[in-house]
Amino acid sequence: MLIHRAIKTLISKTGWYAYNTYRKGVHYHFKFSRAAALLDAPREVIEAFQAKRLEKLLQHAYQTTPYYRELFKTETPDISQIPPLEKQDIREQFERLCSTAFTAEQRIENATGGSTGTPLKFYQDRNYWNQRNLSVYYFDRWAGWNFGQPQLVIWGAPTDLENDGHWKHRVNNFWRNQYWLNGFHLTDKAMLAAFEQMDQHPPQTILAYPSSLYEFATFLSDNDLIPKWNLKGIISSAEMLHPHYRALVEIIFKARVYNRYGGREVGLIGMECAEGRMHINCRDLYLEIDSPDPYTAPGEILVTQLNNYAMPFIRYRIGDVGMLSDELCPCGNGLPILAELLGRTTATFRTRTGTLIHGGYFTRQFYGIKGVNQFQIIQETLKHCVLKVVVNTQWTEATRRSLVQCIQKALGGDVVVTVEFVDYIPVPASGKREYTISKVGADMGP
Repeated sequence: MLIHRAIKTLISKTGWYAYNTYRKGVHYHFKFSRAAALLDAPREVIEAFQAKRLEKLLQHAYQTTPYYRELFKTETPDISQIPPLEKQDIREQFERLCSTAFTAEQRIENATGGSTGTPLKFYQDRNYWNQRNLSVYYFDRWAGWNFGQPQLVIWGAPTDLENDGHWKHRVNNFWRNQYWLNGFHLTDKAMLAAFEQMDQHPPQTILAYPSSLYEFATFLSDNDLIPKWNLKGIISSAEMLHPHYRALVEIIFKARVYNRYGGREVGLIGMECAEGRMHINCRDLYLEIDSPDPYTAPGEILVTQLNNYAMPFIRYRIGDVGMLSDELCPCGNGLPILAELLGRTTATFRTRTGTLIHGGYFTRQFYGIKGVNQFQIIQETLKHCVLKVVVNTQWTEATRRSLVQCIQKALGGDVVVTVEFVDYIPVPASGKREYTISKVGADMGP
């Protein structure tokens, strides 16, 4: 067993070396070392690098992109005065956002999973992907990952799973030393098979959607299956990591969960360190909070991707709400800290007084509630919410009253809460479960 594991790790390391040499050139080890040195540098060094990259990007966008040339009027605009880039702008101005410095063959098409509606299509370039991968390699090491080490991947993005089962997918899994569990279709049979496989060939890390990871952990707990894998760490990504998700997962797997924040449009935005702080990836992007005071009042997150020259995203409104911290992290890393990540704007509720209520408040109310198998809360208006529940035999009228009161306590005692009993709450096409949905915008009156 140990010999087989060592051989598999060696094969995987060789595969990673070949892949990175092909994609990034023979000097990729030097490039990775340089990237790591920058991300480990004092904050003033990081910010100086970021400022130069930002200036260069703005000049490129003005010179080669029709949309930004018209918007900026100058090569050196004040970034704080540039209107945010909305998803609708990308759809309507798609061709004008593309840089004329890149041919059609040099553009790499990508798209979001569509968790907030219709998938968003855009272009990226090879350098963006090379730089993005170097940053992922660096940050994932915080959770114990390394080239060639076995990893369990529980993922659900359709763009990543569309070739699931194809021989190319299996070959990729082999040389990457990964075992994939389809988070899009987590059946008891599939989860049991994954557990048994991992018991035979234990992973060193797990990379997963939080909701899929929680579902897997719940399955193991309910069936008295105890993983003894001696994990170094667990990387949670692509969704909100709710506190009760983290609590159960860390109990079941006996390993720390490291929350990784990012998006297909802009790459890795931030990663939790061992001290639990979310550090911002200033090497690849410039992050702002659309708030009068980003250190005391949460606001929508604006991201400028510094490496994608094929289709620059400048002050892109990614759809999440957050807040900054000015503290220096006890871990010693100089990267700035994202103090709070409140999730999607569509998962953040609003009261009539303008108070923002994190969707996680509501999901915590359901943790450990008997009688509820599935739930979803939808804020239709400032005066009306819909609570959809899939119940079991332990559901009672007292449970209904308690949950309604919890919602009204947060949103207002006069808010009408309609409880709908359904057989199943479907997972959207993105593969990301939506427990809380708000249809109330910031400008919506009472």
